[in-house]
Amino acid sequence: MVQNDPDWLELVQADVAEALEGTSLAGAPIVPVSARAGQGLEQLKDTIQQVLSRTPERRNTGRPRLPVDRAFSIAGFGTVVTGTLSDGDLAVGQEVEIVPAGLRARVRGLQTHKHKLERAAPGSRVAVNLSGVSKEQVARGNVVALPGALAPTVLVDVHLRMVSHDLGKPLLHNQPVDFFCGAAEAPARTRLLSAEALEAGQQGWVQLRLATPVALQRGDRFILRQASPSRTLGRGV
Repeated sequence: MVQNDPDWLELVQADVAEALEGTSLAGAPIVPVSARAGQGLEQLKDTIQQVLSRTPERRNTGRPRLPVDRAFSIAGFGTVVTGTLSDGDLAVGQEVEIVPAGLRARVRGLQTHKHKLERAAPGSRVAVNLSGVSKEQVARGNVVALPGALAPTVLVDVHLRMVSHDLGKPLLHNQPVDFFCGAAEAPARTRLLSAEALEAGQQGWVQLRLATPVALQRGDRFILRQASPSRTLGRGV
């Protein structure tokens, strides 16, 4: 949209770089692309490949977890779930558990970017064809894991860092919040463990009591949001 005005394009790039300061994307390459004209697409692909070549492989602890962001059925195949695999490989024929439902299933097939696989590696987007469960038994926020490897919980201790901008009022004890981790979302209430209140920019230990069980693991990252008015309160581990 700004290809005919180099000065304007330069300003936009400067604005993007400024907005990303202090985030994990600070200093990242900025590639102007025109989806309409196709300009910049090859450069974008090359830049992504260069970044990937410098990026360490995802850790493989042998404990695969696939937070489910979609579940659907395909005629002739049955139940399919999609998500981003972490912490370990998934293989065709492997027995898995749907957490927190506790249902057992078997991996009937694997695909990543429409390519069939016998084994999926951590860090990849994966579609998993499951046998033994119906689409109605699997929901967004569930986690596909090895049997017995992951336990759901309604009580979790977190280290929370509040957002830096002014929220108008601090986070208080017993405040209702929305908890997001992986693909899961759950209403929760706060128990402040290290302060009477947490102001913008502050951090501290908080215990969250979730309204519904969520499959979590030590070191998982999360976001806390306020439902009304809708806004992000903070994030942490």
